[in-house]
Amino acid sequence: MISAEWLKLRTVRSTYAFLAAAVAAGLLGMLILFLLIGSYDQASAADRANFETADITVVVMPFVTFFLAAIGALSITGEFATGTIGPSLLAVPNRRDLLGAKAAVAMTAGFGAGLLIAAASTAGAMALLGARPAPLNPWPHWTDAVPAVLSAALVVLVTCAVAVGLGTVLRSTATTLVTLGGLVLVAPVFAHFLPTVWHLRFASVLLPNLTPQLAGADHPYLLSPGGAAAVAAGYLVLALGAAMISLQRRDAF
Repeated sequence: MISAEWLKLRTVRSTYAFLAAAVAAGLLGMLILFLLIGSYDQASAADRANFETADITVVVMPFVTFFLAAIGALSITGEFATGTIGPSLLAVPNRRDLLGAKAAVAMTAGFGAGLLIAAASTAGAMALLGARPAPLNPWPHWTDAVPAVLSAALVVLVTCAVAVGLGTVLRSTATTLVTLGGLVLVAPVFAHFLPTVWHLRFASVLLPNLTPQLAGADHPYLLSPGGAAAVAAGYLVLALGAAMISLQRRDAF
């Protein structure tokens, strides 16, 4: 089952389109950072103290996460759209096993690609930043970036599972991608318009904002690394649990 799902993922053109989009997001982040460093170098000492951190995972990874999770979403919605879910269920009558295989492949692919892009983007950011100090440079030593990179990849993994769950429940590619975009890209922006106390409570449990909390980095959110891990686990259980109930209780077509 796992090998069959890997074969499906590798032979669908949308997989490479979304991978290319994720890489492009990383490159765009490098361009933005380059421009930010140019502004920093021209700023006064007082203004430099007020610059935001150049942690690339904050700017780039939400978009990378969306594109990589979209691959997981299409792995199930594509089969509902084309009707190939029927042959898949004939080949694997146990629906739990089928969903597990799809989720495992999506999560593994997302984690691997997310880790590579996060690591490459962070390494590029460190090369551009050079010896510039905090607050612009959040990594005094390269080892300080490791927790953020690993946490970003873990958030991609969890989001891929959420995408598979949404795709299984919603069964529509367009609806699933819109919902996924709302969770990953729109909700964090919306949170900033809430009153401060509600902003922090809401923002702290959003998927993109789990990265700095898992890493134990300096951040304004409310969760400890253990609390962030529990929220991430909750996303996994809720998404895949709802997907399993939907797949078991509804007709395939």
